[in-house]
Amino acid sequence: MNIGIVCQKASTGGWRYTLMLACALKRLASRPRVTVHCQARRLPPGGLETLESAGVEVVRLPKPPAMTSPWPPSPKRFVGLKAVDQGLHVLRRCWTETTRAGRGRRLARAVADHDVVHFAWPYDLDPPAVTVPMSFIPHDFIHTHDFGVANYGQRAWIATRQAHERWLASAAPIVSSDFIAHELRRTFPGYAGPVDVVYLSSLHPAPAAGIDPRAVAEMRRRFGLPERYILCPNNIMPHKNLSSLLAALWHMRQGGSDVQLVICGAETDGIRATVGSPLYADRTDSATAWDVLGLGLVSDADLLALVHGALIVVNPSLCEAGSGSALDAWGSGCPVALSDIPAFRDQVRVLGASAEFFDPRDPRDIARVLLGMLAAPDRSAHAATAARAALARYGWDDVAAGYLAFFERLLGSPRRGSG
Repeated sequence: MNIGIVCQKASTGGWRYTLMLACALKRLASRPRVTVHCQARRLPPGGLETLESAGVEVVRLPKPPAMTSPWPPSPKRFVGLKAVDQGLHVLRRCWTETTRAGRGRRLARAVADHDVVHFAWPYDLDPPAVTVPMSFIPHDFIHTHDFGVANYGQRAWIATRQAHERWLASAAPIVSSDFIAHELRRTFPGYAGPVDVVYLSSLHPAPAAGIDPRAVAEMRRRFGLPERYILCPNNIMPHKNLSSLLAALWHMRQGGSDVQLVICGAETDGIRATVGSPLYADRTDSATAWDVLGLGLVSDADLLALVHGALIVVNPSLCEAGSGSALDAWGSGCPVALSDIPAFRDQVRVLGASAEFFDPRDPRDIARVLLGMLAAPDRSAHAATAARAALARYGWDDVAAGYLAFFERLLGSPRRGSG
């Protein structure tokens, strides 16, 4: 089977998913040929080496066509030159559409020779006009929800929904949890096709292999971390719910705990604060007197060291397809605390892993769960060991087997329209 995977851009988790899937498919596919179409400069550190060492071909992706939007950007106004302004607006729209169409044709030519093409991150991308079967993974439906703070605007929400409609008309969806399958049908009640569900394993290449304690010590020294810390590998998007975790840390302080919180993820660099209130954290420039520290995006090697050095990995998200941080923690034998939300419950149930659950909207409950885990380290360590064994029974070869069965069904089904 000749499999193409397109990833024109992605979040950190999206890239890690792409790398793990491509390498696993290469191991399992009959007469395997697996090609990842991407911009090499967008790959995470070591990503190109990971793919090439696994025998996965990497092809430079033509700059992909932008997603069609019902609201093309307006040009700058020329005061007093209304006719010129309108003419420039028409020219801009024509240029945008022509450029998008040309890029779409180049993308179609690049993937046309595969037996099946999987789009690992379909956002900001229109489906190409090809006759080979296509699939895509809508990682989540965050754009359909409002979390009370700035997230997706009305225009972005409508444009993203319309893009998903085009993908559903052109390609078969595959998702990573029962919750996301439900979200897809909730968002598109008119969609009558199948929705395949294949849960993911750890997004780190080899968390179960262990790590040299010296690497953890070096990581602590480099980042200036204490011996005791809780890790939250999340970015600062509204649905990540970091404000509730900060409030929970204040309640933990009232309970006598001095444990510190480390955050890593997009746009978390520069966070250094103390928690003198349950309402907010106070920024500080002290190198040592801090309660919360943000590290920003870190390498896979540093993330693995951070997980191994943490007392607990916590994820307070309000809505997710699943917890990538929990997958890494389970694979590394680190205790896990999670929001009591459907996707996380599904993940624990399907994988046979374990986690302590809390109400993500109640900082006192988050503090209660974390304090309880810290007060019973033997119990937490036992649960973490059992979770590590559970995840070892469900690796990426199992994930890839699910994808291969999905691709084989696509190849045996009537081909969809070319959207």
